[in-house]
Amino acid sequence: MRLAIPPEPAMFKPTAQTTPCSWDIDSLGLWFGNQLPRYLWHDAGWSQPLKAEGYTWQSFLQILSLHKKEMIQWARHTLSWKEFLMRIQETIKDPVFKALIIKEP
Repeated sequence: MRLAIPPEPAMFKPTAQTTPCSWDIDSLGLWFGNQLPRYLWHDAGWSQPLKAEGYTWQSFLQILSLHKKEMIQWARHTLSWKEFLMRIQETIKDPVFKALIIKEP
């Protein structure tokens, strides 16, 4: 499965850029209201292909929680948007991770 690379949501970066250099503060700024996850899930259209693979909103949030460091690097301009999304997709495609996160009925 290959997910589309949506336009970079620059509107989420200012909050992260203006906070102090604390990882916890940056993480909170990016996760507040699940704005970035919601952008990818809804606006970027990732929900449909992920649901077809058995992922839910909750499992998607679990995936993104594994990539907090990369999310902060993206917000600080030390990781490109495309590379950030490719790392998320690598986790999504990992069969071991998928077996752990997707609960079969």
